[in-house]
Amino acid sequence: MKQQKGFTLIELMIVVAIIGLIASFAFPAYNDHVMKTRFAEVNTIANTYKTAVALCLSESNDLTVCDAGTHGIPAPAEPTDNLAAGMTVIDGVITMAGTQAAGGWVSVLVPTLNGSTLTWTQNGTCLASGACK
Repeated sequence: MKQQKGFTLIELMIVVAIIGLIASFAFPAYNDHVMKTRFAEVNTIANTYKTAVALCLSESNDLTVCDAGTHGIPAPAEPTDNLAAGMTVIDGVITMAGTQAAGGWVSVLVPTLNGSTLTWTQNGTCLASGACK
């Protein structure tokens, strides 16, 4: 009687099929995670403008004058690999979009003055994907 050494062809094919099945679930999840990570740059840039809008409000007591390029608020950010062109800050509302590599989601930050407290409401398509808070 002959002893078997190593694996048979069918055993190797089963292992390859299992690895392929696992990879078919892992790659889409990995791609989604990469896009959310790239969109984090958009959120980081938005934080700079949130601070500038808060300073504008503290100096002017009027959100309607808090536009990009005025009252200490920087001009609209230049497009990057993750931030699409067309970013705006109008009346304190910050609107930015990610590039396709960053998911293509849109982030809209709306400031609201409650008494003397400035609060921010996050809107946009990035909410449904979980790319922004």
